[in-house]
Amino acid sequence: IYLSNCLFNSITSTSNGGALSCSSVSILLVKSTSFFSCNTSSDRGGAIYFYNVFGQCVLHEVCGYNCCPINTGSSNGQFANIEVGNGATNKNYVNYSSIARCVNENLNSRYMLYLDFGKICCPSVNISMNKCYFCSGVFCYPYTGSSSVTCSFSYSSFADNNASGYTCINFRRGGAKYEIKCCNILRNTQVNFSSQGTIYSEGNLTI
Repeated sequence: IYLSNCLFNSITSTSNGGALSCSSVSILLVKSTSFFSCNTSSDRGGAIYFYNVFGQCVLHEVCGYNCCPINTGSSNGQFANIEVGNGATNKNYVNYSSIARCVNENLNSRYMLYLDFGKICCPSVNISMNKCYFCSGVFCYPYTGSSSVTCSFSYSSFADNNASGYTCINFRRGGAKYEIKCCNILRNTQVNFSSQGTIYSEGNLTI
């Protein structure tokens, strides 16, 4: 599926993915597209849900604003929940995109941007002024490679995000190699200081 120059505005769904739900799609490319005030009463992906254990997903020049699940239970991926194939050739990219003012006050709300498996590459991404309980910025669980960076953020900004629990950037998979290069990480707050820091990594991280 290829989406280009689209606007999804004020959409509410009862399934995963408030605006876009892809569970039988092998490759998804979303380009120059905006998601405003998209919600789901399900538990995954306020605006975008993608799941394919052999698939790939690229978000390029995407704008997200005021998107989140609106159920009262637990929820993952307040803006997007993306799960691709677990290999070096499976792209899980978010490029030149902005996610802002996605707010979920629920105590079980998790992961503003949830990126699961594949090679994660995020150049020039702005994630700002978002709020949820756990991981108000990005959650990454890339494939594990022994010789190369498998999750990279470069020339990106994480600013004024608020976790009513803890953590802004969460690199969750041990054995993976992570990189934060030339990024702004400013004024991110968390209530539970005793748990995890603004940046949490279980693998090797280079800043």
